[in-house]
Amino acid sequence: MSLSGSIIGSNKMNSEEKTLEVTMKQEVLSLISGISYAVVPSWYDASLKDLKLDLIVPKHRNGHKPCPVIIWLCGGAYMVCDRTVWLPELIRFAREGYAVASVEYRCTNEVTFPQPLIDVKAAIRFLRAHAQEFCLDPDRFYVMGESAGGTMATLVGTTGGMKDFEQGSYLEYDSRVQGIVDFYGPTDFKITERTAAASDDIPDWCMKAFLGTSTYSENLVRASAISYVSEQTPPCLILHGLADQVVDPAHSKAFFKALKSHNVYTECYFLEDAIHGDDRFYQDEMIERILTFLRKIA
Repeated sequence: MSLSGSIIGSNKMNSEEKTLEVTMKQEVLSLISGISYAVVPSWYDASLKDLKLDLIVPKHRNGHKPCPVIIWLCGGAYMVCDRTVWLPELIRFAREGYAVASVEYRCTNEVTFPQPLIDVKAAIRFLRAHAQEFCLDPDRFYVMGESAGGTMATLVGTTGGMKDFEQGSYLEYDSRVQGIVDFYGPTDFKITERTAAASDDIPDWCMKAFLGTSTYSENLVRASAISYVSEQTPPCLILHGLADQVVDPAHSKAFFKALKSHNVYTECYFLEDAIHGDDRFYQDEMIERILTFLRKIA
């Protein structure tokens, strides 16, 4: 006999009917999945495909105050991008009042730099164009990414207003952001070139595939966020593990130094003994540091 059967059979549980009064303490959220933000060439430029994003927003948006926006960029060694994999963790930001857009971008099986950056900027313009529909505050867009997504996030933040990277639809809208959060992203490919093959997780050819064979030397600089740092760069939060064998912490140290030298407000935290993608980056203590940073620069 099953446990449930034995409990029912023993008649030790009495049925109950109660009237409850439930207090509304948190907003109900809605996941809008698979929003197409751009149509791009695919399969050797012989066909087309949609680029998509997932959006976490309040369920009831009519009359709702516009939400600040976090644009999230997944990592994947520039080879793969899964916009859904981090959604469980991103809900924590949505619970604090942020709309969260997890954006896919093309990887090295299809394109080389700067196309992934162009994709992300197209997604930002799309979101601003539909800000009223999705209850977004167009003046509070923050970009956040991990690993290869950190490369994209820092590039988005440092290349604001550069027309070379603006292609596609909604060009009348701005792709600039008001803040950057970088989780252990490569920001200076000259450093990566010197320390390549430090880990089997990202072999040397991944970087070369991202930068392009014919454009490799040029893109060592052009694809490095550190090359674009200026007084106009928005505030930046940098997170990196000191035991990272995939992306050398020297990236974040150099990026922090460059930002500081241009008087950009920057916070930089190195986690003792943390490896690449360490779960400690996503603990409550670190999430609260990110939220504190975002509130400070709002």
